[in-house]
Amino acid sequence: MKPVRRFLFLLVAVVLLAVSAEAAPFRSSEPYLRTSSLRPGMKGYALTVISGREILRFPVEIVSIIPRKGSPKNLVMVRASGSVISKTGGIAAGMSGSPVYINGKLIGAVGYGWNFSDHNLGLVTPYEDMASVWDWPEKIVTLPGLPPSGIEPQDEEDDDKKKSSPRNETPEKSGSGNTDEPVLKGELSPLFIDGISGRTAAEITALLGKERFIPGGSFSEDIPVEMNARLVPGEAITVLLAWGDVTIGSTGTLTAVAPDGRFIGFAHPFLGRGAVNYPVARAYIHNVVPSIEAPFKVASPLRIVGTVTHDRPQAIGGRIGYFTPSVSGTLTFMDTDRKSRGQKRFHFVPDPFMGAKLSAGIFTGLIDDLWGRKGQGTAVFTLTVHGRGLGQGWTRKNMFFSDKDLALDALKETAELLDVIFLNPFAEVYPLGVTVSAEFTEEPRLMFIEGIDVKGDSFSAGDTVEVEVNLRPYRKKQVKKNFKIVIPKDADGFCEILVRGGGIEPLHQSAVVQGWKTIANFRQMFTEMSALETNNELIIEFNYEKVSKRGKDRKDPEDPVSKEEQELLSEMKKRRLEDGTLQIFKSEFVVEGLLRKIIDVKPSDGKSGGQQEDDEE
Repeated sequence: MKPVRRFLFLLVAVVLLAVSAEAAPFRSSEPYLRTSSLRPGMKGYALTVISGREILRFPVEIVSIIPRKGSPKNLVMVRASGSVISKTGGIAAGMSGSPVYINGKLIGAVGYGWNFSDHNLGLVTPYEDMASVWDWPEKIVTLPGLPPSGIEPQDEEDDDKKKSSPRNETPEKSGSGNTDEPVLKGELSPLFIDGISGRTAAEITALLGKERFIPGGSFSEDIPVEMNARLVPGEAITVLLAWGDVTIGSTGTLTAVAPDGRFIGFAHPFLGRGAVNYPVARAYIHNVVPSIEAPFKVASPLRIVGTVTHDRPQAIGGRIGYFTPSVSGTLTFMDTDRKSRGQKRFHFVPDPFMGAKLSAGIFTGLIDDLWGRKGQGTAVFTLTVHGRGLGQGWTRKNMFFSDKDLALDALKETAELLDVIFLNPFAEVYPLGVTVSAEFTEEPRLMFIEGIDVKGDSFSAGDTVEVEVNLRPYRKKQVKKNFKIVIPKDADGFCEILVRGGGIEPLHQSAVVQGWKTIANFRQMFTEMSALETNNELIIEFNYEKVSKRGKDRKDPEDPVSKEEQELLSEMKKRRLEDGTLQIFKSEFVVEGLLRKIIDVKPSDGKSGGQQEDDEE
């Protein structure tokens, strides 16, 4: 087990992200009908956007009411018609949440459709089911010392303003707009990913539990925040997981708004993660792409207007004017072979259970694009985390070599370390910033351990031993490095001198594994993370079998546990470096290999001999 993975395993914990907040029942600003009032043959209309931001109507007719045992309790089958539907080729992905009205009253929203079928048919999630997402409490995330933003109820005058239709706005920026495959599930909300490589986009899609994604769907600049926004039913909206130089989100439609600024939309879950804090933005619809399989909208987010706080089976719900803190990510990249540099910045949602894997996937995808390839090579990675309680920040530098997929292999450690930080049981780290500095080369910057030689023929406890290590950089001449290692005064008999690369048979958190000690506070957690070995270290250890800790030969029955057993990794390394039984040499290569030398040590009273023998691996 790798040292970082082992550390993560030992520090299993759950952190409360936010304070739960009870919400009042959701009441739409518009009148509504319950499902019990609906009958087949009833006719009405739905609202949606198929180009720009203009909200259009299209006729619908109720075909049947379909009872269900799950949630939603019922689904209403409708048939759509008219010029809008003829133009789009049917009900399209991105129309999820499009409000449906019968006799001028809201009955729910389009939520589901079928692939390779009659795309004029769709399923409506009833209003009462969608509104029920507000029966659950929210988890409001705020910066320490600051109240939640935008949660106060709005007055009636503001409510009247919300009912005015938005203008058809054409953005000044040009969108990327590439379209290959939509999300072809029953849920009508296409996932789009832009700014990272296709293979990592596919991996993130799988991480999110989706099947497919639409490439593109964002603008070249960051997404601004719109204060005091006023939204109306039928507007196109995008739920965001990441934004900036990378954009990940899903586009649907706003169904209803309450007088206090709360809203519901989508008419199905986004990711189904319950209480969440995901930014929601106005969306610009470039066009609807007709498809035999399923038509879909191509959209780009315009301005962030609020936050989704509910992601439930029936719908999404949230608050306009409430803006959740985000996590910032920065990648500084250098291709040392071409001497080219690049920098990317993005934000992602403060979800501790998903954030580490999501951000690591984003960093991988950005490196794929900046490096222009994937495959073998060597990387120097510097991970820096800034946040509350971290002072100047915490930094770890490591080297990685991979003969298959360098970016993917190197980012595994970053994901594991971020998991530890995000899920730590001691303190929330908000605001939080993650910076990765990466230097990549195709060159195998490896160094192999080829031999060790111990100077001398006779050894006694307390002696200082000279150790010569033979090293070979990849396809270069062998070099020799000399080190000194101290034999402890209580050593006796056959002992081992071990030379190895960092991370190969690493020193363990024995005190934690055996239950003698625990990592008890925030500062200690980072101290232990800093004590983890790195791949570019050459490590020389003196190891010996001590007197049995609990046997008949135990010299101190008052202390049944040795000092070393009670030490955390950082404490053990510090002590051993000071007493000379451990030497660490940081190189400019990834160090491969492990070799042992067995020597016979005389005790301090001089009774034992001084033989040595090899045991090389």
